Amino acid sequence: MPIKAAASLQNIPLAGQNKMAVVVGGTRGIGGGVARLLAKIGCSRIIILGRNEKQGREAVEVLKKLAPNSRNIATEFIKGDLSDNKGINAVAVSLLEIAGDTGIDYLILCQNGSPTALTMKDNADGHDTAFTIQCISRFALAYTLTTRNGLAPNATVISICNQGQSLDDLSVDDLSLKRRLAARPSAPALFMQQSKRDSTVLDSCFEELNLRYPQYRYYSLFPGLVRSEDFDPNFFPGYLKWAAIKLVGISPDEYAYYPVYILASPDAQRTLGSGRYFGRRLDPTQLGKWSQDPKNRQVMWEKMTEIINIGKH
Repeated sequence: MPIKAAASLQNIPLAGQNKMAVVVGGTRGIGGGVARLLAKIGCSRIIILGRNEKQGREAVEVLKKLAPNSRNIATEFIKGDLSDNKGINAVAVSLLEIAGDTGIDYLILCQNGSPTALTMKDNADGHDTAFTIQCISRFALAYTLTTRNGLAPNATVISICNQGQSLDDLSVDDLSLKRRLAARPSAPALFMQQSKRDSTVLDSCFEELNLRYPQYRYYSLFPGLVRSEDFDPNFFPGYLKWAAIKLVGISPDEYAYYPVYILASPDAQRTLGSGRYFGRRLDPTQLGKWSQDPKNRQVMWEKMTEIINIGKH
């Protein structure tokens, strides 16, 4: 039976519960929709992280207007750049300071580092910049806040991103897929490999987070195509452009009900059970084939922790 997330949230106020939410990538798109819905149902404190200060200030003002009582909501924008380890580490430090002694209740990761096909660009650390934003920053923030007491008891972490695909021949020594780029593949082929790579990496990392830190809950949600402010079908290579136009999805505010249902509805854990991976309308999904193998996940975990620890030196 489809979950009626919007209906379930109609009478669920968060006011007075002193919940703190951090929405990474919360100025626009899905992150913006999630932040707005959290404000509407009375989340006490909402921190938005993004790169555009003007958009951030505007988003904070919108949250104040949407809150049931503007005097009972604390909102803040933090400017941060997640395109390299230096920026990721700076953001992590800022979030740890914000977490204080109480910790963050809801961490929602919506940063956009979509595959760039043949136009991939290295950052200062030698990694593909889009991969860094999409995968390294997600893992680094979740891992750092988990291991350095930045999360509140029973906290929930949600990554809204591609999930359930598998790049079966992925090598952890070539996570940026530079060897594949050197082989001069077509743009659509490399785009799909990057997409599968992102899913494989994040599936592996989030499954390990769930297994290693069962006191928290780590979800991966695949939203499909969402009609955000930045949606541009010309971004997609070749035939994928036509598919994107035909399959363009719901708006960020419409989609936001699904992740916020997981965060705020008392029925969510009973309804969803022990599942942690879901599709657009919270239909259960599986880990990709590569990520189902514990040995693969162990190798990935070691590699990703090595990457983020190098960035801290």
